[in-house]
Amino acid sequence: MSDTRIVLVALSDEQCNLGNLDLKRLMARALRVEKRMENKVLIEDEQRRYNTYCDRIEFYGHQLLLDGKVESCDLGNKYLDLIFEVKKKFPEEARNTRLTANFCPGEQIPPYLIQFERITKQAGVWDRDDVQKKLAFYQKAQVNGYSVVELMRAWVPSADDEKSVIDSEELRKSFLALEVSDSITEDRGGGHFVALKNQIEKVVDLTDRKMPAAVNFSALRHDVIAEILHEYVYKKGRSMYVAVTYADGSEASPFPLFCLRTRNGESLRDLKQQPVLNVGMMSARHSNDGLDIKVNTYWFRNQEISIGRTQAEIDDVAYEKSKEMFLRMRSEGSYRINFYQTGFQPAVVGFYRALTEELIFREKSSASLEVTPYYLMGGEYKIGKSWN
Repeated sequence: MSDTRIVLVALSDEQCNLGNLDLKRLMARALRVEKRMENKVLIEDEQRRYNTYCDRIEFYGHQLLLDGKVESCDLGNKYLDLIFEVKKKFPEEARNTRLTANFCPGEQIPPYLIQFERITKQAGVWDRDDVQKKLAFYQKAQVNGYSVVELMRAWVPSADDEKSVIDSEELRKSFLALEVSDSITEDRGGGHFVALKNQIEKVVDLTDRKMPAAVNFSALRHDVIAEILHEYVYKKGRSMYVAVTYADGSEASPFPLFCLRTRNGESLRDLKQQPVLNVGMMSARHSNDGLDIKVNTYWFRNQEISIGRTQAEIDDVAYEKSKEMFLRMRSEGSYRINFYQTGFQPAVVGFYRALTEELIFREKSSASLEVTPYYLMGGEYKIGKSWN
């Protein structure tokens, strides 16, 4: 059973406006992206854009919920597992229903209710308490002309956290003001790969000369980050840590380079006999790529990583959580992981920093950990270079 709770919040048109933010407009843009993703063209760009829109919608919903300004309904911690099971059994119907989407504009609630009732009856779960609670909540929202946002793991902050979550207006404004371009990049990798390699080469040179410099991972594709980091982690050279920064001006922990050596086939023989565990990078219930069917579990939960932090703090949280996971895995034997990676730059960097340091620790012993990234490219998952 998941420990992720689903909480529904109903928003009037007035509540959908916060300064320059128009939540209804964000929903409309996200719906247009959903339509474009059906064509499977430049799907990774569209998925990244869609996730950004949905994260903003969910972020704002959390703020209103914590401020006590909206009607809400807690579906409990069994509902998320339920919809994943329904989606596995009826993937086409679930996609048409938008079963795993985290928002529903008011004008779409009437057809959504019809489709949701149909699929839950088809799956034999219509009479469950959480399903009935959701139906009643949406019916009330329909009467009032409200939109609904479905929040994952809406937490109650501690006394120390409450001020940073609720009162940090500047952080909220800066998050909501992040630009999301509607243009689609035609770059298939070359420009981004070259740009990051040039950056790292320059920073390595300046670091060698004891001059201040930092690698900025913002605005880079997540597959580029992982592949280029792999190249420089395994490249011959003097081991060093390079500084890391992000576009919001925050500075993260340094990243180790030139610190691992490629293992030969013989040293990997026993490890290759181990079964593979399919792991998604981050739970994102609004994802339309079918990832929840491919993976056994998720490495990060969306809300614990992405809400209310600077990019460097997100990097650090991802790093610390990954370190905890790798430490726990040491006592559980060998692991081979297929890592289905999605595009959130600071979380990607934090994960690979922890993975690199874990492999440094394990380097003097026999191979017992391998992580192979998979990137969503052109509607399919493409394999990356393995870390072991």
